[in-house]
Amino acid sequence: MDPGTADGGTDQQPNRNIPAAKWQRIVGQALMLIVNIFLLYCIVETIRQSRRENPGKRTHPILLLLLATCPLLLVRGVYGVMSGVLPTLNYFNPDNYGESGMTSSFVISEYIMGTATEWISCTLLMLTYFTSVNDPEVDDLELLADKKDRSGGAVEV
Repeated sequence: MDPGTADGGTDQQPNRNIPAAKWQRIVGQALMLIVNIFLLYCIVETIRQSRRENPGKRTHPILLLLLATCPLLLVRGVYGVMSGVLPTLNYFNPDNYGESGMTSSFVISEYIMGTATEWISCTLLMLTYFTSVNDPEVDDLELLADKKDRSGGAVEV
């Protein structure tokens, strides 16, 4: 019995799943990119609506932080799709490895376009906690809406 696989059989084609895995990665990264583009649209529309409904008031800092993460996440999404398509950015490409491990150019591209964009985005998203510390509670907003409905006019926040 050949110890090649867990069930005792042999696997004659160890790399047969690589094309499917490559396409699954491309599709997954493309979906992430599409979701981020939709997120950017939602943020921009929310900012526009806020400015129309509240002229002269500043845009909420959370929206600005979310907007600041979009370019980073778009770069990450494009890099993710490219890493599935371009061999120079793909982990499966043996040319990306040297005698001592990954090549410097591969590591640098992964850090700049992958890891750094994710970490900076994460930091910006965590900062939203500090921008909403003084926001009214949901219960307070509901009370304000009730007052506005009863008075038939605007209630100052």
